[in-house]
Amino acid sequence: MPASGRRLIRLRTIRTKLLLYAAAVLVVPTIIYGLLTYTVARRALQPSLQEELADDASTVKIATQELLAAHVQNVATWARLDFMREMVIHDIDKTISRFLEGVKQDYGVYLDLLAIDETGVCRAASSAVRIGERPELPDTSFVGSAGIGVPVVGYAAELGRHYIALSARIPDPDHPDRRLGRLVALLDMASLRDVVRAKAGHHTVKLRLIDGAGRVLAGPEEPTVLGQLATWQPRTSAAPRYQAGRRPVVYTARSPNGVEFQVAEAGLDPYRTLPDLDWSVIATIPTDLALAPVRHVRNRVLLFGSSVTIAGLALAWLLATNIARPIDRLTQITTRIAEQGSLERIPDPTSHDEVGTLTRAFQRMVENISAAHEELVQSAKLAFLGELSAGIAHEIRTPLGIIKNSAQLLERRVSQRGDEQGVEFARFIQEESDRLNGVVTGLLDFARPAPLETAPTDVGSIAARAVEFLSTQAAAKRVTLRCENAPALPDTECDGRQIYQVCLNLVLNAIQACRSGDEVVVRTAPAAGGVEIVVSDTGPGIPDEIQEHLFAPFATKREGGIGLGLAIVQRIVTAHRGRIDARNREQGGAEFRVWLPGPPEQGMGV
Repeated sequence: MPASGRRLIRLRTIRTKLLLYAAAVLVVPTIIYGLLTYTVARRALQPSLQEELADDASTVKIATQELLAAHVQNVATWARLDFMREMVIHDIDKTISRFLEGVKQDYGVYLDLLAIDETGVCRAASSAVRIGERPELPDTSFVGSAGIGVPVVGYAAELGRHYIALSARIPDPDHPDRRLGRLVALLDMASLRDVVRAKAGHHTVKLRLIDGAGRVLAGPEEPTVLGQLATWQPRTSAAPRYQAGRRPVVYTARSPNGVEFQVAEAGLDPYRTLPDLDWSVIATIPTDLALAPVRHVRNRVLLFGSSVTIAGLALAWLLATNIARPIDRLTQITTRIAEQGSLERIPDPTSHDEVGTLTRAFQRMVENISAAHEELVQSAKLAFLGELSAGIAHEIRTPLGIIKNSAQLLERRVSQRGDEQGVEFARFIQEESDRLNGVVTGLLDFARPAPLETAPTDVGSIAARAVEFLSTQAAAKRVTLRCENAPALPDTECDGRQIYQVCLNLVLNAIQACRSGDEVVVRTAPAAGGVEIVVSDTGPGIPDEIQEHLFAPFATKREGGIGLGLAIVQRIVTAHRGRIDARNREQGGAEFRVWLPGPPEQGMGV
């Protein structure tokens, strides 16, 4: 045989195939698990990362608001000091200028403080050289009754510094409807750097205070040599918008050079005397830097998986030979089953490896086939029942109609004679004729349940009527039969005719199962948002061999029955969205519990 043919045969052996399968089973899951670990860990870490970014942005936002609000409040308070009336005489005594000079020295964060009259001329200042000038300051608008100006950003060319202009109108104490001018404090923007900074331990997080145009008012970017503020605009059109008073918005953005960032943005809200500003605090961290621990975990998982794969392949080589022999034995067993067609039980496997798993799987397959065969037999029984019921329906319903019509005629005649007991018996005949006709209909509809005709019904009265009807049969067997209905039992939305059939079937089964001297008790009571019907007896109980299939068609058959009583009961209860359970009582006898849901306002279906 050519060498190529021998190599092909070796590749077809079970050992080679097992090794290839082992390689696939070990290598592929390792790669998938590594990727899934990375993906899941990234998804798990990202919300925590975003929450930390949001907290950093919120903390800096609050600190910035408090700082700016304090300075705005200072300017508004100083503008209303009594000596500001000196603006009327252009601060001849320099009272205002000395005060402003002292404020500048005490606070150390103001580049200058100016008192400007309504004509735009500086009448008092912390720097004497500014007095008498018309300072060029950025335009602002004043809001509120206190006349507080909206903070604006400016640049002092002579100092080479950027500032935030805080202003407030100076009222005339003698004429409330007049203004003497405005007080302007030029807050050094460098004073914000101590506020716009990350928490301890968050050195990888960058924080910036930016205005509506994207200019960096405070942050890692320094102003250019020409005094222009740097810009930083990570926002995209798809990024969410911050809403006042809400948590910071978190989104992913890219810098101009393509670096992906995680961004938390918190807009400054109106705070105390601080007017509404279109400024935001931005907290950012590069995504790659933030997810470095996740990549480390992924690499460790892949390294560990590779080691396991190599060890697994070595072990698979040793196990392959031992696996081949049990497979041959299993093949012989399955061949015999296939040739003989026997569904005999497969012996339990002696190993717990793949061959054992295969054997158990084959066992389950044989069991499923057996179960399917049993179900097919049951289906055939039901089909036969349907054909049989359709054939005898006419033969039963015709005499039933005659009996009912005769009972109606009898009722009219005995009623004319005043025989009340006769009238009652005639009515019983009519009612039971109708019920028997319903039983025939139930046999016809067993495989195709008819729609329910529900109405608010007193289940207690139905149970009592069933007990009353069967009391004669119970007495004939010397079985005590009684009904206990709970007081004020709520009505239940059900088909009274079908529930009556349920009660009759359960009580009649109990009577048939009891011996002389036993007792059957029917109880009704509210239960779990509905009504419960309990039929219990002191008879021999339910045999163990039919306990599991008690409600299956033809599982049980009392004398004179067809084996469908409990199956019909279960179908009716299920159609009402109820439950039925059966058990043997500890003190002896059987107990059947039927639960029917109450109307919607009582929590139907609880």
